[in-house]
Amino acid sequence: MVQWWRGKPFQPKEKVTEARTPGAWIVTIRSAPLRYDELRRVVESTGEARVYFGEALAYLKGEAVALLRIEATGFGWLEALHGWWQQAQKRDGIAFDVRFYIRDREFVGSFQRDRVEELVQRLRERAPRVVPSRSRDDVTG
Repeated sequence: MVQWWRGKPFQPKEKVTEARTPGAWIVTIRSAPLRYDELRRVVESTGEARVYFGEALAYLKGEAVALLRIEATGFGWLEALHGWWQQAQKRDGIAFDVRFYIRDREFVGSFQRDRVEELVQRLRERAPRVVPSRSRDDVTG
């Protein structure tokens, strides 16, 4: 297909919808849709995690949520995210939660219910990890 205004064939960008870092933990975050951009920025701010898939507005079981799928090589980002979450609630005066899942549907915990140390421990133990191969079955756990 030719895009006439460019004068050259369309070259689609590579879409990254899967985790790629060998040994990285795979975690899913769900929160308020209004917070999507801030969540993504804070998660990626430490360099230990990368959002490989995100939706600013998804509907899951009738609930509107921001959805982020993350590959993490460490858990420093969780501490940063918790600090941001506390500040955002104080700043805006609106209570919201950040919930953590593995395998997209298995609930692990949330900031309202759990301490950060407990979440880190559970995620280290239960979250699947990326295997170095490039096959379709890249995630183990």
